[in-house]
Amino acid sequence: MFTGPAADKAIDDVKLLNRWAQCTVIEVNLDADKKPDVKAIIDGLSSSLARWVPGTLLPPPRFPRTDFILWALRDEKSADGGRQRFFAWRRKKKSKGQELQRWADYIGRTVTTWLPASGLAAFGLQQFMDGVNLVLWSVSPIVAVSVALLHAVLLIRGKISCRWFYHAPYLQRAEGDRLADYAGFLRMAAEPQLERLLVAAFLEDLRQAYRRHPFGWSWPGWGRHTYPVVGIKNAEPGTPERRFMELVEEVRVDTGQRSPLLLVVSTSTAPNPRRPLVRADNGKNDSSKGKTKKSGDPYGKWQEAMRRLQPSPYLIYTPRTLGDSGGGNALVKLRPLRAMGFWAFVFALVAAPVTAVTVETFGCGSELRQVDEQCVGLGSLDQIEPHEMVQPVAHKIEQQNAAIPFGSKIIKIAYFGPLTTKPNAQFKDGQMAAVAGELAGVGAYQADFNKGKSDWKIKVLFANTGQDFVGAKEAATGIARFARDDQSLAAVVGFAWSRDEVKSAVAELTKADIPMVSTVTTVDQIAGEGKKRSPYFYRLAVVDSMQVKATVHWLERIGLDPKVGKKPEVAVIWQREDNELYSQDLRNLFLSEYRGKKTAFEFSDDASLDDAIRTACRSNAKVLYYTGRADFLDTVKRSWGASCESRGVRLLASDDVTGRIANEVHRDGAKHSVTMSFVSLTDARGSSANQNQVQLRQWADKVTRNYSFVHAAFGWDAVEAVMTAFNTYRNQSPDALDIRSGVHYNLRGLDFDGASGKVTFSSHLTEHDAQGRTVWLMSVEAGQPIRAVRECRVTSTSPSCG
Repeated sequence: MFTGPAADKAIDDVKLLNRWAQCTVIEVNLDADKKPDVKAIIDGLSSSLARWVPGTLLPPPRFPRTDFILWALRDEKSADGGRQRFFAWRRKKKSKGQELQRWADYIGRTVTTWLPASGLAAFGLQQFMDGVNLVLWSVSPIVAVSVALLHAVLLIRGKISCRWFYHAPYLQRAEGDRLADYAGFLRMAAEPQLERLLVAAFLEDLRQAYRRHPFGWSWPGWGRHTYPVVGIKNAEPGTPERRFMELVEEVRVDTGQRSPLLLVVSTSTAPNPRRPLVRADNGKNDSSKGKTKKSGDPYGKWQEAMRRLQPSPYLIYTPRTLGDSGGGNALVKLRPLRAMGFWAFVFALVAAPVTAVTVETFGCGSELRQVDEQCVGLGSLDQIEPHEMVQPVAHKIEQQNAAIPFGSKIIKIAYFGPLTTKPNAQFKDGQMAAVAGELAGVGAYQADFNKGKSDWKIKVLFANTGQDFVGAKEAATGIARFARDDQSLAAVVGFAWSRDEVKSAVAELTKADIPMVSTVTTVDQIAGEGKKRSPYFYRLAVVDSMQVKATVHWLERIGLDPKVGKKPEVAVIWQREDNELYSQDLRNLFLSEYRGKKTAFEFSDDASLDDAIRTACRSNAKVLYYTGRADFLDTVKRSWGASCESRGVRLLASDDVTGRIANEVHRDGAKHSVTMSFVSLTDARGSSANQNQVQLRQWADKVTRNYSFVHAAFGWDAVEAVMTAFNTYRNQSPDALDIRSGVHYNLRGLDFDGASGKVTFSSHLTEHDAQGRTVWLMSVEAGQPIRAVRECRVTSTSPSCG
């Protein structure tokens, strides 16, 4: 406040106001000649302050409360009490460009609040819901925008924007009063009270503009670093400008109202600071609308007023000469760092959930990694997108997961295997049928267990390794990471192929102390080398060394066929492929074990396989022993039929083809064209009276026809092994606080009758291959059912075949 002869010149001194003009929200100079009363002053201030200021980067302050009072005080009357005039005023405001800017401002604020909130909600919900992850992430932004629009409407036109009048310090609005009726009440109120209400509303609007809202992260208030500056000339006693200045102080002192506002005033007579008034109604006098206030405790009111007592808001200075503002010559320009920080934060709030939605909705999502154009790792089926042969079974399991009653105790089992193939991959139907079979066994056991009365339920997780286990390491890492945070993960089942990638995955899961139950992995080294075998790896299938003993026994002692005799010359057809262990392991074991004449021919693709078989049949070989994968079975049959069958050469295959043969015979019946002998790790005839197999087939046949029943039996047994161990642990420790350790401990020495036969795990500390498992020697002729030649129980020394 400047006083004295040079006061007016000080107001115009650019050295003072330039400090603020370049960095504040707005600078306003009031002209005393053009402002006849306080209402006109506030009308001019709210109009001047509510505009964009270049360089501030922030939306201007809004004055909804002030605008409403100014509209209500206009001298207009109508028969309906002003309601039509009120609605017409709103419609007129909607059509203005400034109103559109206000909508954009408030919608921007609410969206940047609700978009992150909905993203966090979607992230939280997907932890508890299965099969709807993509739906959640897709709906999340829609919900955010819808709620943001509703929130913006309430801020601009709804109860949020008008609720201040219910507890205004002067002329309060009664509960249930319509705004149009309240406007009529204001028009009839006394002038002093109207002025106080108008100033209070003006200061409240400013306070809201500068407010650091705890739940409005994008509220621009915390981006503003300077207050509005209002210059007032000739604020002499009795003028509207002086009245406005004094009302600002009066409202602040009487009500404790905060006001982010700097007044720079010139006057000849400085006012005295106002002392708080002690009213029985705490400043809410009898002009307030509604019921009469009670007097209350005068002493308590005085104490409350004293707590609001602040130092004088007036800094009074008398310039000595014209042009001496006392402000110094240095020009301060505050860069809008806070505003830049505000926009950076707003951008982050919008960018983060948008990025999250994009990542979760498109591509492989945040949980999976893309390897060979496949989404591998532990994640949702929506992003994995299983192969068409696998999808029906996997989807059914996902439905069973979602059907688990809320509040149930959950034990989680992860399936580890190739759920996908590379785009346009060929010759992988055998692999996919095997995976569908294993999942059929897993799903059938889950369905049977979950319909029981136990308060524990099985939830199946999916860890996709990609075609040929190309992403096995990523899948194992995902499981290990998940297990660190979720103690309900009991074990991992699957591991159906013998490859280097599977061996690496076993090592990774061993480091994470996670039990594993393998279905048909047969290479000994998968569990580790020598003494470094994994104590967490349990194997259901007979290992290659035992299988080869049964095969050799068949050829040497029993005779594959009377026409070829015992101990015939054998040509081994083996598959060379990077990281493939199975075929080469069987070849090495057979060449070492078999005492008759033998040769070996390798292949790597369809063409080289045809050439290898043709070359082998032109030799003196009487038996072709095929150790490759079932993916090439059609080529094997075709080439053998063209080059070998007429020469009397018999076809023998290792266990990998069992599922394909059983499926073809079961599907085509008397029309099938399969003629060969093969080794099987379970009874491939499908005529067993085993109750587990009956339940398994009933469940699987309702879901899909494209699955390997042989693999399904091992899938069932893998889950049954885990749950049998878990039930034993629950009997030992009813609280079941350490599920993984309990399952691991009780898998050792476990004994049960499964769908693939009797299972007995070794109780050794590290070697946990199933003991005394059966190897089946089987044959089939075109149009005939599969025939079991022998059932062998193999030991480390010799097979016992009956």
